[in-house]
Formats: sequence, structure tokens, C-alpha cells
Amino acid sequence: MSDQILTLHVGPSQLLSKLCDEIELEKTINDLVKWDSVRCHISPGTRIKALVLNILCSGKPLYKVHEFYQNLDSEMLFDTSVSPDQLNDDALGRALDYLYEAEAWKVYSTLALKALKKLNLPIGVLHNDTTSISVYGEYKQPKEDGLQITYGYSKAHRPDLKQIVLGMGVTPERIPILAKVENGNTSDKSWNVEFIQKMRKILSHEDWKNLIYQADSALITTENLAEIQQQNLSFISRLPDTFGLSTELKKEAWLLNNWERVGSLSNKKDAAIYQIQAFERQIQNLPYRFLVVHSNNLDQRKEKTLNRAIEKEEIQLKKEIEKLSKVIFHCKEDALEAIQSFKKKQKASYFCYKLNVQMSDQPIKRKKRGRPKKDEQTKQEQIYQIQLESFEKDHDFIENKKKMLSTFVLITNKLDEETLSNQEVLRVYKGQSAAETRFRLIKDSQMIDAIYLKTPERVEALGIVYVMALLIYGILEYRVRKELKEKNLSLILKGKRKLYQPTGQALLEQLEDITVILINQNQQKIRLLPDNIDSQAKKIIELCGYDVSIYVSKNVENKGE
Repeated sequence: MSDQILTLHVGPSQLLSKLCDEIELEKTINDLVKWDSVRCHISPGTRIKALVLNILCSGKPLYKVHEFYQNLDSEMLFDTSVSPDQLNDDALGRALDYLYEAEAWKVYSTLALKALKKLNLPIGVLHNDTTSISVYGEYKQPKEDGLQITYGYSKAHRPDLKQIVLGMGVTPERIPILAKVENGNTSDKSWNVEFIQKMRKILSHEDWKNLIYQADSALITTENLAEIQQQNLSFISRLPDTFGLSTELKKEAWLLNNWERVGSLSNKKDAAIYQIQAFERQIQNLPYRFLVVHSNNLDQRKEKTLNRAIEKEEIQLKKEIEKLSKVIFHCKEDALEAIQSFKKKQKASYFCYKLNVQMSDQPIKRKKRGRPKKDEQTKQEQIYQIQLESFEKDHDFIENKKKMLSTFVLITNKLDEETLSNQEVLRVYKGQSAAETRFRLIKDSQMIDAIYLKTPERVEALGIVYVMALLIYGILEYRVRKELKEKNLSLILKGKRKLYQPTGQALLEQLEDITVILINQNQQKIRLLPDNIDSQAKKIIELCGYDVSIYVSKNVENKGE
């Protein structure tokens, strides 16, 4: 073989590979799935790791993964020698089959709990939510009780496509701990119960005791509250407005007006300012703690909805009043009665208006044909018509409506104020964005455009592989942010952005331009790094506990070990 000098654009791949190795991604998968180590040239763990790196660095579909690895230094990424051709869609598909048969969600939870231990993070709060992911194509019928790829409520606004539902439990540090792929028509209300039951299986008694389960208002049904009580689980959620108690508590809070000022929970400009009032009530004879929370920032969607309702009522009222004003009455009493009837029928919520009765004379229509005689007098009759005297907005009502719309009710159990203050309860609830940001990422076109596989089983397994990618992404983001905070540092990333809490996406972008010079000489491989590697890319690698030598040597350990 003649000498070769190659320039490989490796980007963040080697750093991400090291993070995978730290939590023993390959080993954990190989230990938990059933596979033939004699017949398999590449282990399932290696193939799944190849998918994870591809998702984070490229996002190419399964049938193009081997193309992605043609431009990488595969020997540096895996425990065994792997050629790009071995990472074809058939080999990756079989790895997904292995993962599915081992119950992919259980494999993932084992891996995630290892990661938490590695990061020295306790399980305290878990933010739980679901999202829908659209899929294309036709699929074989699933096995009995298998994943149903079907139509359902599309959070991606694609009701024309079949879908799956992905549920996740995420720590405040944005590390997914539990993930489960569900049928496309699964509702959030029914999903919560099964998710809680699965969490109970994977968490220790001590972790369960310290756990606070946070979810959106879909959690709160009488059936779910009974299950929560049975499972002895602490939770924080929002009381849905479908419960009459929600309106009752809001009205009482504004009547008492005994607010505890919380202030802002964010350093962002124009961040909402909150105030709270606490109450205790019962639902089905069980006591709960409620917090009525008021935000000075009315949700833009709610404000638009309110403004549309006001505009619609104004147009409708004026149209009906105009029709009424054209009706002629022959006695005042009939006109007054018509006003009362109109007000009962046309309920006005946002406007105050006043109608009065105006009397006038009107010629009586001649019964004879022909032209009237010169001396014939025109007879007059008195008529009554309804006129609009005043029409204006009911500002007090609208203001009260805005107060109610900018107020929501939180519900919790077992968490008294000594255990968790009012402000801390609100802060935990607002941490729901930890799950939401991960969903936004997994639905980013760079990460997942659409899933197209042959079987529902492979779709389910691939959904969990995407969450594995989120786990590595989360570890990268958490470790860099933690080090920046502890050392009071910042990063100057692309676009000259000075960031103290960079997103994982920003970090990956900064690492994209890393290249390695590979020299094949005398049947030996020599790896060199160019001198002009970006200083901020080096800094990111160092904040993760490594240095750039991980790109030229496999024997580099984390400095924090």
C-alpha cells in the first residue's frame, strides 16, 4: 500500500464518542440485549453507538449512515475495527431488532441511571411530557400488543400523517431518565399512569421517596390522582380549568388580594413577574395544596383569543342593534318589551350599551288608489323605534377577565411549605421547559426529519436511540455549563456570541470544523492535528475534562477521573 495523507473532517465525533464511553454505552447495550458474539462481526452496542454519533453529527437516514462514516476516523470511535460498509442499513436494522427485543425503554433507563451516577446528579425532580413524531410510509402489522403507528392528535400539526408518541422524564439539568415510545393515538391523560408505573419499576425505594413528578395539566384527572395516591408519589402540576375548583380559587384569590410577591424567575429582559396565594382544599376527600399564581405577562395566545372574542362580540351586537332599530312599533310598551327581550337574547360580556325608545310621526299609507286630491289631508300616526344611545367597552369586566386569564392554579400533594416553599413549587413547575427543549431538539430537521423503517418494532427502537443521542447531548451541555459557572468563564462562539450557558447545539457547531491529518505510512497510521484548531473548540473539549489529544490517541482518559 502506498503512502497516503488524508484530511478528515471529524468535527465533534471523537468528543461525543468519549462521552459515550464514559457511561459505557456500548457495554451496557451488549450486556442487556441477546446477540451471538461469535457470529456478529460488530456488536449491537457498536452499531447503536454509530447511530447515536450519526444523529448528533449528521442526521443522515439509516441507509446513508455508512456514507457519514466514510469521512470519519472510525478506528478512533469504536472499540473494534469498523469499516463504513459494515454500518449498512441491514446491520443497523438488526441492531434495532435486538434493542426492541430487550425492551428498549429498560435498556435506556439502565444507561441513563449510569449517566446520572457518573455526573453525581441525584434524582429529585423529573419533568414529564409527550410529543408526537410523524412517520411516513406503510408498516407491517405489529406483534400482539405492539406499537400502533396510527393517526392521533398531532403536536407537529400534521394530522395528515400517521405518528408515534414519545414520552420522556427529564431532570432539571435536561438529562432524560426514562423514555417510552407509545401508540400514535395515546392521550396524555392515559399516558401518565403507565409512565408512573414504569418509573416505579426502575427507581429505588430511596429515589422514589425523594422524587417529585412534574407534568402538565393532563396529569390531573380523578383517576390519575387516585393512582398517584396509591403509588405514594409526590407531584406538581397545573389544575385544569375543567375543574370548577380552579375558577373558585382564582376568584377567591382576587377577592382576598393577599398576594405573596415572588418576582421574576429569569434574568431575561421583560421576564414575567409572579405573585402567589396558597390554599388548601380537598378533591375526593383527599387534601391538596393549591397555589394561585398571577403573572403580569398575559400569554400572547390568550390575549389574541380575548381580543378576537371582544371584536366578534362588537360586530355581532352592532349588527343586531341595527336590525332592531329598523323595526317599527305602534306603542311604547311593545318597544320597551322588545328591548328587554333583545338584552336577554343578545348577551353582552365585553360591552355596555343603552337603548332608548324614540317616538315620531309617520304618514299613514293611503288605502285608495290614484293621486290624492288637492285638499286631501295626509293622516299621521305615532310610531316608536329603538335607537342606540351609548355603546362602550366594559373596561372593568375586561380587566377582570385579563386577571383571570393571567392567573393559573398549581396543585401538589405531600409537599408542605417547609418541604418546598411556594416559590420553589412555582420554580419546579416552570422547569417544564427542560422537557420541552428536548422535544424541540429531537424534532429539529437536523436531528430527525421523519422516521421511515420497515416495522413498528424498529420504529420503537429507533425512537429510544434518538433519546440516547439526547442523553449524550445533555451530558455535553451540562458538563460545559457546570464548568463555566464554577470557573466564572464564558465562551465566545460563532457569530461572536458571548455565552455563559451555551446550548448543546451551539457547542456542536463550534466543534464542526475540527480536522485530523491521517498519514498511512509503512503500514502504520500517524494522526496529527493542525496548528490552527479553534481556541474555543479546544476550550469546550477541556471543559468536558479532556484535551485535543483525544483526536489522535485512544488512550486519553478524562482528567476528572
